[in-house]
This record gives sequence, structure tokens and C-alpha cells, in this order.
Amino acid sequence: MKKYAVILAAGIGSRLYPITEIMPKSLVKVNGREIVDYQIQGYIKAGIKEEDISIVTGYRTPQFREFLLKNYPKVNIIENKDYLSTNNMYSLYMALKYIHDNKPDFDNLFINNADCLYDENMMFEFVNCEYESAIASEAGTFIDESMKIVVDKNKRIIDIAKTITKEKAYAVSIDLYKYSKNATDELYKIVCDFIEIKKDLKQWSEIAFPFLFKKVDVFPFDIKHKKWVEVDNMEDLLTADKKFSTFDYKSKKAYICDLDGTLFMGNEPITPAINFVKNNSNIFDFYFLTNNTSKTPDKYVQKLNNAGIPCKISQILTPLYPLIEYLKKYKSIYLVSNKEITSFIKENLPDINIEYDYNTNEAIVLTYDTEIDYSKMKNISVLLNNKKNIEYIATHADTFCPTEKGNIPDIGSFIELIKLTTSETPDTTFGKPSINLIKHIIEKYGEKNLAIAGDRLYTDMQLAINSNIDFITVLSGETSRFDVAKNNSCKFVYKNLGEITD
Repeated sequence: MKKYAVILAAGIGSRLYPITEIMPKSLVKVNGREIVDYQIQGYIKAGIKEEDISIVTGYRTPQFREFLLKNYPKVNIIENKDYLSTNNMYSLYMALKYIHDNKPDFDNLFINNADCLYDENMMFEFVNCEYESAIASEAGTFIDESMKIVVDKNKRIIDIAKTITKEKAYAVSIDLYKYSKNATDELYKIVCDFIEIKKDLKQWSEIAFPFLFKKVDVFPFDIKHKKWVEVDNMEDLLTADKKFSTFDYKSKKAYICDLDGTLFMGNEPITPAINFVKNNSNIFDFYFLTNNTSKTPDKYVQKLNNAGIPCKISQILTPLYPLIEYLKKYKSIYLVSNKEITSFIKENLPDINIEYDYNTNEAIVLTYDTEIDYSKMKNISVLLNNKKNIEYIATHADTFCPTEKGNIPDIGSFIELIKLTTSETPDTTFGKPSINLIKHIIEKYGEKNLAIAGDRLYTDMQLAINSNIDFITVLSGETSRFDVAKNNSCKFVYKNLGEITD
């Protein structure tokens, strides 16, 4: 049987702003794949040829062209240049006219809106179902924002609308339609009446369907609660991230968890994330990663213990450890740190001078000094301006530190000030995303048996990329869903770490 598919993708998707300011909604990635990719793949795996799929575009058509040229060069584009002044019935009209004029020989036409994700097995079953004309629907479910359908005693669909009450609704439509050749011809006549005769260009496609139901039999195809999500807004997108995630948390042996922004926001625990660690500490090994060099490792052990997570010092991963190893080659350094870290370095490197000494200092070591002052900044600048061979070391480069009261300056802010003053930047850093922080963990477990969870893309995720380890992006700290949309490397995205078990 000859089958043809049409995807309606012309709209702006303003409710997904600011993401849709930079890309069409259906090109937003979920689990590392564009929304429209799920649809195209579903149709192809169900037996529809790539060249028998058309997409009606409008907003940001060049991005669609680029995506299709790279991934599905045989898919046809029908451009709705009037997308700002029309609605998706007009896009459907353009598609039906194209089919009428160019693809008259087919048995079934499939139509869907481009902002839905569908389980591919469900799409296969629907495309190949026994009904000549059907609407994929979820029986027994009521969603206020979705189209609902009403059926008669013979299970034929007699109405579809958002406004249908719960008492009358048989199911919700998932915006996936199958029409026979005869039904398609009738639908084209109905849509032409709206567009060409009534000049009504701002209607939804579904407005035409009740007229069609009076002419042909259309039946509900129950998807039996298989996965689907209609992405209208940011909350829907987060639901899709979770529902379509392929991350298997049970397959890991150990988790490396960022602390600030992932398990804590400042001193406040992020409860679902803390509970994930507590509830699974007898199943997985946990390590706790921080770039924060204003606190000693034992302080983090105490912080985790106070949150109900049993923790040993060996589970804390901090740039202070590789820093100490690195500094053993020096006799005199200028250490810029608070009293707590100064004492920690002295204990571990008792034979090294750590005070400012213009004549003997061989290196500048900048930590996240929460007691930094003008005198320290001046000393750094003097050394950098006059001792060209002095090594400039920073424990990490985070610009700010997230807290329960908002972001506060971190070492990266100090680095920028020094750069503006001296034009110098650090020669060496030890924090994320350096693989040296977790090299011994990788050697113990192996890359495939580990996962890193974090809220920062340029440190946490980059560390995972550098290490070839799965990364879980959590939105409980610095990173927003907009940041994820801009970054092609994000795959597994959750509101917080606790959601990965849902």
C-alpha cells in the first residue's frame, strides 16, 4: 500500500520562548534528538519512504532545510511563507494541494503536528493498523489542553475539540491522523471551502475534521498509554526530557555528583537529589565533586553527613588534592587563600614557604579566597608584572558560585580582574573539567559504569565529555533549559537528580 505523510511545522511556538527565538520548536532536542526526528524516524520505521514525507515549514525554514539536508535529504519541504498571518489549517491546505497536484496515487495519508513526540513502536502500530481512517488517541485520559474526541455507539468518531467536557470525552487525541484516499479527497474539499471560499486563514486543522466525520467513518486507535508528549511550553519540554530519556540509572556502578547546584544550593539541600543519594547508597558508590576551594574536604564530609548522607573523606573530589601534589616541586609560592585553606595547605606542605616574597616566590596559587582583599590583588599584579617566569596557578575558573540567595563571585571573577590589570591568565588549573580530578575513579570502575551529574555545562558536562562518561544535566543550579537547547552535547536532562528514577 502506498502511504504518504505530512508534518505541520510552520508555527513559531511562542510559548516555548526564549528557545524558539533561536530555533523552530520541532528542532529542539529531547534526549539528544530533534522532536521532528522522532516523527520522521517513526514514519520510516513504519514503512513510509523518506521521499513520501513532506514538512510544511514557515518560521525559520532555512534551519529546517539545513537539518533535512544533513539527515533526511529526500524529505520534501512545503514552505508556508504566510505563517505569521495564517494558522495550521492553511498549512494543511498547502500540503493537501501539493498532494492533490503531485502525489495523487496513494492509499493513506498521515498527518501530525510537529510539536509532538511519539513512541516509535506506537507509530508503527498506528501506521499499519486495520482502520482505513483513524485518529491515534489515548482512551480514558482527559487533558484539558489537548483535543478530545467523542464517539458514537459504534465507536465512530463524531466530534473533536479542546472544549469537549470530561463527561463526553472518550479519549484525548495525540494529534496523529490517518485518512484513506477517499477521506483525504473529502478533507481537501472541506479545507478548500474554508481557505478559498470563506477566506478563513486562521483556523486550526481540527476545525475541519467534524465536517469530515459526517462523510466518512473515522475510528479511534487506542495507543494503550504508550509514550507521547505534546510540547507547548517549557513544562511540557521538561516532561518530554524525562519521559523519553534513555538513561538507565540502574546500569551504573558509581555516580560522581557535583555538590553546588546539584545536591545543595548554597547551604540548602536540594531534597530530591539528596534523597536519591540516600535511597541508593547501598546500591551504588557515590563520589562528591566540587571546584570550591574555599572549604576543606572535611567540611564537605560534615555537610553531607548533616544532610543524612554517610560520607568518608575518600569520597570527596576537590582540586586541592592535585594542587598539593603539583606544588611539591616548589620551595616558595604566594598562596592566595582564606585562613581555612591556608592551614590545610600548610599541614600538607610543611616545607614550602606560602607567604608573599617578591624575591623567592616561584609561583602564584590562586584559590577561591573568600577573604581576598586589595593587598592580595596588588601582590599578584606586582609578581605578574615583574617576574615573567613566575607560574600563575588557579585551582579552578568558575565565574560565580550559586547560593540560596543568588550567585556570588567565585575565582573566575578574580581571574578576570587580574587579566584586566595585567593581561595575564592562569598557566595551570586543576578543577573541572580536568580529567585528573577523577582519573583514579575511572580506573577503578571504567567509563561505561560511571555517570556524572552536574548543573554546569562548561565544567561538569565538559568533564564528562573529556572523560567519555555519561552526563546528567540537572536544572537545579546554574543551567536553564534554554542553555540546554543552545548546547548540542546535552542528552539526559532532568529538573533535579531525584527525577532519574521516575
